[in-house]
Amino acid sequence: MSLSWLRLAVVASALIAATPALADDAKPGDDPVVATVNGLPIHRSALLEAYKHSRLSQAPIEAVYGQLLDYVITSQLLLTEAKKANLTDDPEVKDQMRFAQDNILEQTYLERKVAASVTDDAIKARYDETIKTQPGKDEVHARHILFENEADAKQAIADIKGGAKFEDIAKAKSKDPSAAQNGGDLGFFSKDEMVPEFADAAFKLKPGEMTEAPVKTQFGWHVIQVIETRQAPPPSLEESKASIVNDLRNSMAQKVIEGVQKDASIKRFNLDGTPMAPPAPAPAAGDAKPGDDKPPADQKQ
Repeated sequence: MSLSWLRLAVVASALIAATPALADDAKPGDDPVVATVNGLPIHRSALLEAYKHSRLSQAPIEAVYGQLLDYVITSQLLLTEAKKANLTDDPEVKDQMRFAQDNILEQTYLERKVAASVTDDAIKARYDETIKTQPGKDEVHARHILFENEADAKQAIADIKGGAKFEDIAKAKSKDPSAAQNGGDLGFFSKDEMVPEFADAAFKLKPGEMTEAPVKTQFGWHVIQVIETRQAPPPSLEESKASIVNDLRNSMAQKVIEGVQKDASIKRFNLDGTPMAPPAPAPAAGDAKPGDDKPPADQKQ
């Protein structure tokens, strides 16, 4: 049994212990029994709670149900044995429980303060503010032919100038596997989506133009032709939402922490209990002494 498995089992056992039995007025189908351990029922609600707080929640519950059921069964067995060993009254266990309770209280307070501020209006306001300074990216629609050597690439350029169709040569000779179907068409892309050598060459071309010389990259030698250019629209609110929510949560969490610190009387001490020296204040702009900005005597001008 791996340590991560054991940790999840312990978490699940705590959840099982804390989950109330099915209420007397509840219908049997509302919270069915999913397992019994030595006659003790484990209800679906306990299993769902364990699932919600575990790493398994990243997968659909149907895909991990058997594994999750094993976890909660093992958890109940471990919990039963722990109680038989009178660990409920163990000083070390009590210390850990107090620490866990304090941590849960702290995190819950912070989470609720943050959640109350990350509203749809706040998300929309941040999006509108961001979009003003985030114009759409320049993009090009290009096709390419990839060769293993420069000579073949040069010959392709000569053939195209002589009247051969770019896409026909791409389908017949390009080392890019997709070229056989799409004639080397790469669709639209921004400059940061391609390796620098390729991007620099493509973005210098105007629609209809082709590179006069092969372009060398880590993949081989390219002949590039630009079909059209555009400025892509900025990302939509929906596309930006996850990033905005994350930013808002982080900034609000910092404000909450700064707020509780601001109104508190805090004294710091060293590990041996002696008072800790306060941090030296940063020098004000007007406190600089004459000559502070001069370079050392041995530094060349």
